[in-house]
Amino acid sequence: MKKIFLALILIAGCTDGYVARVGSDKITEGSFKNRMLDVPTYYRGFLETEGGRRQYLEGIVNESILVELAKAKGIHRRPEVRDRIKALEDQILLEQVVEELKKGPLKIEEAEIEEYYQKNQDFYLHPPRMRVSHILAASKDEAANVLAQIKDGVSFSKLASENSIDRNTAQKGGDIDYFERGDMVPEFEEAAFKLQNIGDISPVVKTPFGWHIIKLTGRSTAVSKTKEDARDEIVQFLSKQKLDGLLVFYKKKFNVKVNYDRLPHIYPPWYIPKEEGKEENSK
Repeated sequence: MKKIFLALILIAGCTDGYVARVGSDKITEGSFKNRMLDVPTYYRGFLETEGGRRQYLEGIVNESILVELAKAKGIHRRPEVRDRIKALEDQILLEQVVEELKKGPLKIEEAEIEEYYQKNQDFYLHPPRMRVSHILAASKDEAANVLAQIKDGVSFSKLASENSIDRNTAQKGGDIDYFERGDMVPEFEEAAFKLQNIGDISPVVKTPFGWHIIKLTGRSTAVSKTKEDARDEIVQFLSKQKLDGLLVFYKKKFNVKVNYDRLPHIYPPWYIPKEEGKEENSK
């Protein structure tokens, strides 16, 4: 009996806690369980059966075989692939650090939500909605040039359809339709909500997407919101405020430097810059 028991221990030890191995890579019980957590909820009942887990494990093994093949071919060393792997790694780290920060410096207490809601009750009881059109340019100079044409009387809609790099709205003369606070990036919202009269045009506005010119085309009032209705957007707003402050600190700590002057000469891979000579000839 002791010999049988000892043999079982030795056999179990040989597996080294993994459920499968492809080359030198091992799929451990822990990693297998973590992979099962990633499946959609409707698929989980299938994994509660042994046959389901067997089929799922076979799928992971097949994926691992193809990954090993990719490594054998040196695909993981190709520059474009390394860039994508780095981007995925950074995205995972970003998600994890944000989750950790939400438990610490970015944590929003109930008292903060209540205080913000009370101070901004007028906004939530009668939240304004804006309707605007915009023209999005790739550079400040391009936006300034378009703005000058608007001031000279050229149709905003025409300039939007011809010049805006936001092709989804350009086809509609730049129309974005109605939106409330919290729907757009802060820089865009701030500029839009400063416009008072229908037809007013903003100066050039910089956001993470480029340089905008905004035209106010409509204004209305949305349905009132209770604190519970507004909770998510309040948390998002307060978290953004705290994050902005935190980033100012870490920009100094990590000695961040950004060369914005190089951007005018860096285009998206799909963008073909206009050749000045051809542009002049077309005129």
